[in-house]
Amino acid sequence: MAAIAELKSSSSPARRPLPKNFRKATLAARVGQRVAEKRALTPTPAPVAVDVVDRAPTLSAVLASARPPRWLWAALLLIVALGALALRSALYGLPIERSDVFAFAHSSKQWAPKTLGFLDALVSDRDAPRTTEPKAAPDEVELRREGHVSVPGGILVFPSSFHPKADGGYDLLIHFHGNTKVVKESAEVADLNAAVAIINLGIGSAPYEEYYGVPGTYEELLASIDSGLRRRGLSTPHVEHIALSGWSAGYGSISTILQLRRGKDPLDAILILDGIHAGWEEGALNRRQLKPFVDAAARASRGEIYFGITHSAIDPKAYASTTATADYLLASLAVTSAPRDKDRDAPVYLELESMKGAVSKKLEKKMEPTREARIGALHVLGYRGETKEHHMAHLFQMGATLLPELVDRWRR
Repeated sequence: MAAIAELKSSSSPARRPLPKNFRKATLAARVGQRVAEKRALTPTPAPVAVDVVDRAPTLSAVLASARPPRWLWAALLLIVALGALALRSALYGLPIERSDVFAFAHSSKQWAPKTLGFLDALVSDRDAPRTTEPKAAPDEVELRREGHVSVPGGILVFPSSFHPKADGGYDLLIHFHGNTKVVKESAEVADLNAAVAIINLGIGSAPYEEYYGVPGTYEELLASIDSGLRRRGLSTPHVEHIALSGWSAGYGSISTILQLRRGKDPLDAILILDGIHAGWEEGALNRRQLKPFVDAAARASRGEIYFGITHSAIDPKAYASTTATADYLLASLAVTSAPRDKDRDAPVYLELESMKGAVSKKLEKKMEPTREARIGALHVLGYRGETKEHHMAHLFQMGATLLPELVDRWRR
């Protein structure tokens, strides 16, 4: 500004116009002075304290930054599905059907999005963000119920009806074979106060029988369940009652466990839903295959454990039906069944939210009772039906048939 003033004073009285570059400089200087004056009137906010967290990026964040497109994920899942089905075909001689591929793809929608979260848990000791849950009552344990905990061969879930004791005591239902959402919702509908482990190992009873064929495998599952409860907020978990439940092929696991368990677990109940089968031996049922269930039926008749059985009227021809095996168990105790009225004795029909999509509405089947037998804590229930939808109904309606009996037993 001083240089400009000096230039003006040395000019002639006619005040010749300044060069353009000087006029621009003058205008810029005036604007800058006004901005400076305005800033002087506006105080600068005080610094805000910021907590700096030294946190390395999670593995899922790193992978997400380079996540491939969805079509590539779909292609990879399809390859895995075909490989798994081809392996099953080679091992068990079962054909690969299109419905099997669709079923695998449908189930992958549940576990594929969780893969990255699982990898995070492997590389970090920090707890992942969790959804806010209602605070537990003063006399209840505050348990983190969201999602599930992985256990050998399956998952551990926590129904809304599950309320462990403050000292860590809890009851446990281990279910073999079946839709995980259906089993969890069935426990909630029946108001079963128990943690629920759901084990799915494959198609047919062979994988279930063989998986627990190594002594100690069942006990490792129980230890894993305790560990999962500990991670979810139960400081000193200890199981007080155990129920083994199986639908269809799941009976294979129960058969092997009954033979090889070390006998230290508090096994209190067995529930089998349209599932006990056996081979033929010289025109008669294979006694060796049925011996674990005959022994269990004898214990139940004395009230030592609860043993509930449901069966349909399906005859697989190649092996003994669930009706034939139920007859065999009753005959071993010299017990006969009594007919039931299909309308008067029918259980309440449950329309579960988890059933939607599993079977079309027009193919849903209600449970129509045909017979019943009781001796002590052994309970056999027969139902009509010779189709696969009738067979599926035994799983869908477990919350109205056998689970209520387990609830009554454990409430005493």
